[in-house]
Amino acid sequence: MLTHLNDILTCYVLPGLILAFGLCFLFVHVPQDEAGLRGYRMARRMMSYAYLAFFVALVVEAMGVRLEVSPAQQQMMMVAMGIVQAFLFTLALTTLIDVQFFTWRRFWRELSLILLPTALAFALYHLFSLSGFHLFIFLLFFYAGILTRYVVLFRRRYSDYKQRMAGYFSGDEWERLRWVRRSFYTAFSIGLLALLYALHPSVLTNLLFTLVLATYYAVFCLRFINYAFTFHQIEPAITVDHAPSSVELLPVPDEAPSEDNGDWSELMLRLTSLMTEQQLFTKPDLTIEEVAMQAGESYRNVSAAINTCEGISFKTWVNSFRIEKAKHLIAKGYLQDHVMDALAQASGFAGRVNFYRAFKKHTGQSPTEFFPND
Repeated sequence: MLTHLNDILTCYVLPGLILAFGLCFLFVHVPQDEAGLRGYRMARRMMSYAYLAFFVALVVEAMGVRLEVSPAQQQMMMVAMGIVQAFLFTLALTTLIDVQFFTWRRFWRELSLILLPTALAFALYHLFSLSGFHLFIFLLFFYAGILTRYVVLFRRRYSDYKQRMAGYFSGDEWERLRWVRRSFYTAFSIGLLALLYALHPSVLTNLLFTLVLATYYAVFCLRFINYAFTFHQIEPAITVDHAPSSVELLPVPDEAPSEDNGDWSELMLRLTSLMTEQQLFTKPDLTIEEVAMQAGESYRNVSAAINTCEGISFKTWVNSFRIEKAKHLIAKGYLQDHVMDALAQASGFAGRVNFYRAFKKHTGQSPTEFFPND
């Protein structure tokens, strides 16, 4: 019974789902009027390749079982497919958080890096009859190395993405793409499961692994496709060419402050006065572009002034005003007549969770610890 169910899922259900999702990546409409989606279109094409390649691998695996291909060959094929999937998933997901990440040069370089050792292993097995087990172990270690390399690469790019978002938005808009990070690490975990399954294949482990794959690929496909319709909410931060990647690596601006400002310190004083007098920080979705427009300066000048004079991101700088506003309201007895959510809103935060997080980061204490409710 278990074997029959496993055969149905492995040979028919999972390949059918993967093929359907792969075709969705190719044919579901992507808005054509947004230039920032060019990277997304390429990423989606990569994902269609990943899904269709996986579909072919599943068909080949099913045929291999019926043709009685040796277990060593099946294991090698499974690891090889895992390597290709890791490459395509990493390329596509990283492109979502860094629209300039994908280049054809990088694509062919990374593809050569993974295909040459894999092709060599299969050539040694078929042409020189080397031990399939030893080649399988070689591919396992190579796969582990590739996964490690991709995790390091993705972590760096995701950290850079968060810095870009913090340098443009005053809220937690970066969380809109938190699913990308979850998807990446889920795919990484599935890759590790594939290693374990390759070492100890059985009907039960294959059944469980197939169910995990079907669930993940379905959910991931839906989230990936919906990205096109939420991209405009974060587009300014991740598509602008001059957005600083981090506080420490801020490039020297091409523009100098206007002559009446004198230097960055004088511009910083103007920005601070603007924030306090006009209470701009009370707008939860305030962006650095809006502050720059109010100040009559360019985005780069405002960003450079904050980073140079304060050594913090735009988001942290704006939150400092919000925290001071919250302290002022508390000192006037605001919490005697209002709840914490109202305090967060009056201070300019989008919600209570964001307020708690920012307050603790700024003061080292939660709002209730800082202002105990007697």
